[in-house]
Amino acid sequence: MDKRSKKPKTKNCQVCKSEFTPYTSLDKFCSANCRVENMKSQRTRRWNKESTEKRFGENNPSFKSGMYTRDNRKSEEGQKQYLRTRNEMREEMMKFAGHLFCERCGTQETYQWEMHHLVYRSEKPNHEFLHDKRNLINLCMKCHNWFHQSKGNRDWWVERRKLWELFGEDIRDKSYKKLK
Repeated sequence: MDKRSKKPKTKNCQVCKSEFTPYTSLDKFCSANCRVENMKSQRTRRWNKESTEKRFGENNPSFKSGMYTRDNRKSEEGQKQYLRTRNEMREEMMKFAGHLFCERCGTQETYQWEMHHLVYRSEKPNHEFLHDKRNLINLCMKCHNWFHQSKGNRDWWVERRKLWELFGEDIRDKSYKKLK
């Protein structure tokens, strides 16, 4: 059995075409500068004039029949309302407990808080109660990720906060409907 390395003795750089001795068999460039130049060339190919012109007007995925599909003013107002409600909820939590905490696990050991919509924005876009305090929950990052693993993870909260009164019966889980 041959114990010698199978890596090539020399290679040609893909950018400057100069000959170099690779450190591993996967090396394609003679230096970091050539690697960066290759990355830049990939970027300019993606964003060159022809490729961007293909996405103007009717070819833009967000552009339908001469108008944008999303109403930016509505989304801006919704974002402002969400931020106001989030800040009010956090102020109330500070007055009540003296500190911010995760409403699911109760931890106060983190400084990274997420305000989570129980009924998702994508589920009921532009709904009048989307940013209602009953629909928002303050979570740590770990619990926020847990909520996004499955829609079923929110069912207990939907029932506890009676969110079907705001959003309609269709947001309730079928298993909860059978219990009622």
